[in-house]
Amino acid sequence: MDDPSPTGLSRRALLRNGLLVGLGATAAVTALPELAGMALAENSNQYVTVYYNDEPTITNLSQPDWWYCVQCYGIFHSDDDTPNGVCPYNGGKHQNNTSYYSYCTQFGGSSEGPDLGGSGVQSGWRWCSKCQGLFWGSAATDSYCPAGGQHIVTSDTYTYVLVFGTPTIAWTNAQGSSYTVAAQSGWLYCGKCRGLFYGHGTNSGGWCPAGSHHLQASNSYNYEMIPDPAIDTSVLTPING
Repeated sequence: MDDPSPTGLSRRALLRNGLLVGLGATAAVTALPELAGMALAENSNQYVTVYYNDEPTITNLSQPDWWYCVQCYGIFHSDDDTPNGVCPYNGGKHQNNTSYYSYCTQFGGSSEGPDLGGSGVQSGWRWCSKCQGLFWGSAATDSYCPAGGQHIVTSDTYTYVLVFGTPTIAWTNAQGSSYTVAAQSGWLYCGKCRGLFYGHGTNSGGWCPAGSHHLQASNSYNYEMIPDPAIDTSVLTPING
């Protein structure tokens, strides 16, 4: 049985339409001219460059429109920010609340979750086309989908990258102004259904398609989901200097 294991970067910076993300990064942010002109429309995929020890190590993209389901506590994708997919709470659609964060999720990693240069970044998460949720791809044959059967990995779809730890995010806009953006911790891997859920400070909660509540796997990380600062400016705090 394949469960998530750490792969990735313990300190890095991500540039997403000027979004610089680093684990334990200092507040000082410098311009990255090599990525100038890569800004895309607010609701389209956006470029991300990962930095390790101040050097770029991997470039991928970030996809917006991921939402927390207020019924099952999982995460799901919705292009038009409305209920979507299948929720294990009642078999209806996942329900979002637009007063909560909309998240952006990086993609472009390997389906097998390779070492990306250190700890803190984990590749290998996949989107299930049946329920619209996010699950650990290597455990598809041992998973439970609220739409019935197992989660499925659809060919030619993205492989997503999650971060864990305590990232400090600094976002620099096109005008060169810099802000910090706090990632949201408390997202956990469910050892029963193999999906991602929000624990609300505990190791269990919501509704799991495998029965009863989601339950944190013994080897789950405390994952960090990144609010989309291009949409929710309330998460921005100016950086002095």
